[in-house]
Amino acid sequence: MEKNLEIEISKTNRGKEQIILNRKYKFNLSSKRKDNSKKYKCTEYKTLNQCPSFIILNNENQILEYDDSHNHLENKFGAAKSIVKNKIKDEISISSIPFNVNIKRTYDEISQGMGLICPGYNSIKSQVTRSRRKQLPPDITTFDEIPNESKYYKTKRDENFMTFKNNDLIVFQSPFQAELFSKNKHIFADGTFYIAPIFSYQVFITRTYVTELNSVSNAAQKVFINANIKYCIWHFKRALEIKKKELCGDKVEKIKDLYIYYNNISNFPFINPEYIYDLYSKIKSECQEHNYVQFLEFLEYFKKTYLINFETENWNYYDNIEHITNNVSETFNKYLKKLFAKKPTFFQLLSELQKEESKYYIDYERRTAGILRNKKQKKLIRTEEIKALVKYYKNMEILLKKKESVRNDFIDLWLKCLNDLNIKIID
Repeated sequence: MEKNLEIEISKTNRGKEQIILNRKYKFNLSSKRKDNSKKYKCTEYKTLNQCPSFIILNNENQILEYDDSHNHLENKFGAAKSIVKNKIKDEISISSIPFNVNIKRTYDEISQGMGLICPGYNSIKSQVTRSRRKQLPPDITTFDEIPNESKYYKTKRDENFMTFKNNDLIVFQSPFQAELFSKNKHIFADGTFYIAPIFSYQVFITRTYVTELNSVSNAAQKVFINANIKYCIWHFKRALEIKKKELCGDKVEKIKDLYIYYNNISNFPFINPEYIYDLYSKIKSECQEHNYVQFLEFLEYFKKTYLINFETENWNYYDNIEHITNNVSETFNKYLKKLFAKKPTFFQLLSELQKEESKYYIDYERRTAGILRNKKQKKLIRTEEIKALVKYYKNMEILLKKKESVRNDFIDLWLKCLNDLNIKIID
């Protein structure tokens, strides 16, 4: 028997025992003996070569006998491929959360110790990915199948996600995210259909503005009780634009008065809400005088939707013109969409959200420790201009109150503000 024989334990693609000798030959388990020894035959014994070589190991994997009568060339590449695949599969099997194992990174680490003969990543990717998939629970096909508790509901730091689940909603939030939300009052939310698993309707992502870093931190889904909800200005204006085209066609753009009325209404979110209905009534009265029938239909839509069905405080920013859109959440949702070529499974989505939570946690820790410089906040020029203009009219309103002016004076004041918004800001 040869000296300096080195064996490595592996498995076949079907999970059966396999040993690799000197990283040259592969042997599959053939039989077990009464004394607990095992006989392995060369993997070429079932091919045309019908290789007679075999090896026998005791129950401690020590070599008892080795027949080295190979009748074929050694296969270092095939042996290396089996070793790499098996080591990656071992990493997956010992992980408490298999889909958290980064296959490419694991391959890179293992390949460094393989020397010159190492299989390319693409040659083993599909097989190890399939192995990881087998260790996941079955794909969820209905919302009811989502478990209330799971060993996979963990962050990469092995912390349990805080979860909430009812008949049509499941919420995930890590302790880190909960801490950020408790410290910062501004929360941005946006829903997306693109990354929702097939059986579900929508994924809602919420984010919070971390004031001490002047940046935005990712958070997963959460139900907010008694929250002061503010609608995104962009979505507010977009909804008006769609309805305007539906009811009025292009008449608003062609008739100067209608164009001014429409822009005034679209800027109601920035003025004192106490006078919004007065200004709405004033616009409606003038439209009735000119018999603008189609625009009157638009005004009825606005009244029913935003003055009756919705609370004005949900879409009016008069007292806090700071964060008037949810662009941060929309941007993040677009980023998530690019991660999936098609709709993900429930656990695939959860895996990506875990990774994103971990990235933001690391980023936050490094910035608060001074390791990374805080991101410069983008100057929101349009928002600052709106804020400054509204502040000017707030000061004018204070002067009118001191003079004990009548209500019509205040209505005229805020009408001027709307006109200034149209001319100086919006255009």
